[in-house]
Amino acid sequence: MNILLINSNPVVSRLISLCMREEDTVFEEVESVNDVTLDRYAVVFVDDRSYNENTKRVLENLMIRKKVFLSSTEANEEISELFDEVIKKPFLPSQIRAVLKAMDERESVEKAMNVPSIFPLASEKKTEQEHVDDIVRVNDTNVLDSNEIEKIKALLEMEEEDEVPSVEALDEEEIEARKVEMIKQQLEADGLEIVSEEEYVEALSSKAPKKKKKNKSKKNKEETFNFEKALLSAVEGMKVKKIKKLLKGAEVTIKIDFKGKK
Repeated sequence: MNILLINSNPVVSRLISLCMREEDTVFEEVESVNDVTLDRYAVVFVDDRSYNENTKRVLENLMIRKKVFLSSTEANEEISELFDEVIKKPFLPSQIRAVLKAMDERESVEKAMNVPSIFPLASEKKTEQEHVDDIVRVNDTNVLDSNEIEKIKALLEMEEEDEVPSVEALDEEEIEARKVEMIKQQLEADGLEIVSEEEYVEALSSKAPKKKKKNKSKKNKEETFNFEKALLSAVEGMKVKKIKKLLKGAEVTIKIDFKGKK
């Protein structure tokens, strides 16, 4: 049985090739109808990417028992008239085997009845139920083995990538929290101790001692000076765009006490 595939799609090529395992099958594949070598075929498969006016003209002049169109869209009137069957992509090898098995059984019956082959035959379009019956009958179990499944997965690139939540999916409250966290991390990296808002409010609400020891006052001034120095150093190391991006939409209050100013 001579089978022709007119196709330039490597995925389609591999899937059709998986079905060509019978010893009496002569399989030919071309990218253009100009490369066709025979004048008669039992079945011709045509991928929609390879179909054009020249393809139509050549197919009409060849002796073909069954023409099958592999389409990624709904077939129009011209395709329905020219082809005997349309198989939607993506398709399974079992659908191709169903076509070949039906043709093989038809040839066997004709040989048994000594009916001469006539090319081309009348249109042999199938109803949807007949097509389903062929798929059910294909092979003995109509179950793809594990090797075929893996090959199809590899060809169709079925692996899915994990979805990463986008920035747009975050609510404003979480964005603000992340900005504050980034500022804290930057200041902590510069050796500063970060005081929480609760601790800051508690410290302001409590009464400060009227008298302070000189050494404690001196220590506080030194800590304030170190904080200012570290903060300025951190900000100076950033670019303007980075600072704008980091503080966009956030409210930050910085209090600086200069020496000699009361």
